Amino acid sequence: MWQFLLGFIVAWVTCSWYTHIYVANECDRLGGFFVGKKTYKCVVIEELEDG
Repeated sequence: MWQFLLGFIVAWVTCSWYTHIYVANECDRLGGFFVGKKTYKCVVIEELEDG
C-alpha cells in the first residue's frame, strides 16, 4: 500500500510542476492559453525593487 501512496504523491508533484511550467511557457510565447473553448489572457505582474 505504501508503494501506491508514494507513486501517487510522486505523480501528483510531477504533474503539478509540469502544468505550471507549461502554462508559463504558453503565456510567454502566446500571451495566453486555452482550455476547451475558453481562452485565457495572461498578464505578467512583476514586483519592482525599491532603490
